[in-house]
Amino acid sequence: MTTNLKPKRALLSVSDKSGLVPLARALRAAGCDLYASGGTKKVLELEGLEVLPVESISRSPEAFAGRMKTLSFPVFGGILARRNDAADDADREKLGIPLVDVVVVNFYPFEQTIASRPAAADAELTELIDIGGPALVRAAAKNRDHVLVLSDPSLYSETIGDLASGRGISLETRKRAAARAWTEVARYDSAIENRFGEGKSPSAGRLSLRYGENPHQTARFSYDSDSPIAWDAPLTESSLSYNNLLDFSAGFRLLADLANWKKDAAHAVIIKHQNPCGVATDVDGRIDAALEMAWACDPTSAFGGMVLLSKPLDTKSAQFLEPRFIEGIAAPGLAKASSELSLLSTKRKNLKAVLIRDVAWQERECEITIPGGRLVQSADTYAVEPLEVKTGETWSEGKRELAQFGIFAGKSLKSNAIAIVESPSEGRFRMIGAGQGQPNRIEAIAKLAIPRARAVLEAEAKTGMSSGTAGNVFVESRLAEMILVSDAFFPFADGVEAAAEAGIRNIVEPGGSVRDADVIARAKELGVNLAFTGRRHFRH
Repeated sequence: MTTNLKPKRALLSVSDKSGLVPLARALRAAGCDLYASGGTKKVLELEGLEVLPVESISRSPEAFAGRMKTLSFPVFGGILARRNDAADDADREKLGIPLVDVVVVNFYPFEQTIASRPAAADAELTELIDIGGPALVRAAAKNRDHVLVLSDPSLYSETIGDLASGRGISLETRKRAAARAWTEVARYDSAIENRFGEGKSPSAGRLSLRYGENPHQTARFSYDSDSPIAWDAPLTESSLSYNNLLDFSAGFRLLADLANWKKDAAHAVIIKHQNPCGVATDVDGRIDAALEMAWACDPTSAFGGMVLLSKPLDTKSAQFLEPRFIEGIAAPGLAKASSELSLLSTKRKNLKAVLIRDVAWQERECEITIPGGRLVQSADTYAVEPLEVKTGETWSEGKRELAQFGIFAGKSLKSNAIAIVESPSEGRFRMIGAGQGQPNRIEAIAKLAIPRARAVLEAEAKTGMSSGTAGNVFVESRLAEMILVSDAFFPFADGVEAAAEAGIRNIVEPGGSVRDADVIARAKELGVNLAFTGRRHFRH
């Protein structure tokens, strides 16, 4: 019977070293020995970690200017050997091969080099074709019942959480990591084939769309077989449109951020014109609660929007959506024959519904076409961002959690973007006001985000207490507890002034303006708690 993995040996060999040190510390704290190749070993040793050379397993030194590091019978034997198998155990004992329980490997930056320098010489790119890395990842993924493979730094946090629990690394974690590994290997090989092969690898399929963004524009859609969303198997008769695909994709990116942030929580996103008009999280895992909070953010904009859920659509959520008009829905576990989907599609012949196969999947690169060329950039993927408090009190853990939720919401809005978020009760987070797509950041704050937040609060005040003074007190007290998140720095202090005038007392922004000192000073004068993240999130 497969149980939780309590690792004894981990092999680490990475080009992308982000998040490596916290993962290594967690492995060591759990009693796991670390074995690493040259550059990875140096980084870990500089952090004071005890690391053994990979040669102590491979029995061979690095050679040929690094072309040979981990390719050896003992290394792959330690990864591929089946546990609790008498024949495999006998082979290992005879050959003196130790088991390897964790493989932490990402590949040479072949794709990143092409993306940043398309004209890079073939000789340089040839040296960036990783041989050992994909082989290690394939071996570990094949033996996922017994070995954890980590091919992407975004997977580290889940493993660290499993290790901190003391119960070991769960089979579910290992399966998710192996699934990601197969995707990484396929994508990497495809990039090499695109450069050195006979031509671009064909996609799994292609759809002809009725029209593009507008009826006078033609459109087509090519999709991959391993897409995290089952584009190839829509669950309703109404075909997906160009704009449906864009909206589902925009909502999925935000949903994936949230799912990576809190994997056991329930997250709901409502998208309109590629902007979230509702987003909420329920830490207790109640998808109906998350959905209702998301809808309450902006019911007018939610009308005709796309709903994306991180948990399966349950009866209570379907009943909530049944009287409300939505264009489409996406969720894990969604199926044609389900009573929940039938409840929604019976009245809506044009409802679009698709299955989410992997709610935590994140793209590594984004590409858009421009006249005469293409732009490629690395994706603005999930990351927990540090907060540097500039004014006011120390931020509590709960307040930092709310700020992180707000950063996810804000980065999914088109720039200039402002997200106002709150925690209506413990373990719940929601966006309550948004200002997006504005060339003027003050208008995003004063004319969109704050009025929308006030509208929600005023509606709740009327239902929860008498209007008048009591209602005003209710609104003002709630505004003071909320956090306003900006996707980019405030170039002047007027952004802080507009927020403070409306009663907002907490602001998160990247910082980085030449006038940061003026903004900080004004925030102090107005009694505003200001924190910087150091990371901008433009979305044009």
